[in-house]
Amino acid sequence: MPLPPRYCQGPRSRPVRDLRRVPSGPSGSDLGPCPRCRPADWLGATVREEGRTPMDTQTARGPSSLGHRIRHRRQALGLRTAEVAERAGLTTDRIEHIESRPFALTGAELLRLAHALDLTVEELTGPRHPANPPRQPMAPVLEPMRREECIVLIRAGSVGRIAYSGIDEVVVIPVNYRYRDELIVFRTAADSAVAQFDLDPIAFELDLFDEGLRDGWSVLVNGLVRPATDAETEATRDHIDTWAGGTRETCMIIEPHRITGRRIRSW
Repeated sequence: MPLPPRYCQGPRSRPVRDLRRVPSGPSGSDLGPCPRCRPADWLGATVREEGRTPMDTQTARGPSSLGHRIRHRRQALGLRTAEVAERAGLTTDRIEHIESRPFALTGAELLRLAHALDLTVEELTGPRHPANPPRQPMAPVLEPMRREECIVLIRAGSVGRIAYSGIDEVVVIPVNYRYRDELIVFRTAADSAVAQFDLDPIAFELDLFDEGLRDGWSVLVNGLVRPATDAETEATRDHIDTWAGGTRETCMIIEPHRITGRRIRSW
């Protein structure tokens, strides 16, 4: 006798809940059809293999790739981890774990996180680089950001770009940095060109763009760069991890004179 259409006919037959609703319980244990009977696009998964959870297709592409997107989206909205946790009905520790380490999400957590970040599941889990040529957004909006919002993004970051006038050309290079006491601090080699500057003009830029979501933001700082004092060097040197390696013991300070930012939205 055939089962009603609202029942799964696989080996773990049970009622199927409406996947558009987020379970109210903290565990979200009843998340839809059994693994053998889920459609290939269930909750945005594009690959179905026996024994894999829906989120395996995300985490298999690189450790914490989705976690990085969640963290950047939270920062772009100016939210603390505790605020996202409250919105999603999760603990702060769980949000921090998702953002910083490889993880596996339940379907309920994915739905709740997408809602907490003002996104759909497809927008949250979609590819950063679209497979098809990008289409022109229907109504993109370019918004200026307040200085306070720019500072929140600078404080949360660790990698930016500095730009200055070299001998024959403009030089733009990435740097690891820290924001401390309204100053931007970075380390460089003692024999580098920028290490010779003392109250010279410099620009600092920080950005994040998502081609999949077709949105992003950029922050520009104009100011002067100078060598750090002994006290500033002592307070910040151990807190800046330089990816480039080598001997980079000279700390430089950017004194911001003007901080501006822009955000583009197309959703």
